[in-house]
Amino acid sequence: MPIKQTTPQSRIEAYINQQLERQLAIIEYNLNYVGEMCVNAARASSGYTDQTHNLRSSTGYVLVRDGKVIRQSKFSPISGGTEGSKSGKEFAAEIARKHPKGYALIVVAGMKYAAYVSAKGRDVLDSAEQLAERVLPTMVRQLGL
Repeated sequence: MPIKQTTPQSRIEAYINQQLERQLAIIEYNLNYVGEMCVNAARASSGYTDQTHNLRSSTGYVLVRDGKVIRQSKFSPISGGTEGSKSGKEFAAEIARKHPKGYALIVVAGMKYAAYVSAKGRDVLDSAEQLAERVLPTMVRQLGL
């Protein structure tokens, strides 16, 4: 006795797409959470003296999916660091354009002198990077990816 498909193919495809979108939403939610944790860690760092507040204000993240920014931090200015906030958003968008396929979680300190401060041994994004390196593998395992 042959097997006969009674469910319309369109319904099967719709179910598969629904499950795929559900999994992608879970991945995005978790990457967004890690991004927020990284920004909080970087901004909470006391690794350098904040004079203009632009460096901390330039710290933020973007989550990119297939070349499009789907979520991002607020890049909120801290104590008047509006130049830093603007610079951080622009720098994150610039890096995001370089990731046309798949997911990318990009955490930035967008002031031009961020690398200089970091090279002097100050914690600009180091604590955020260490946090991501610790949290992401566990998250990936838990999601079964």
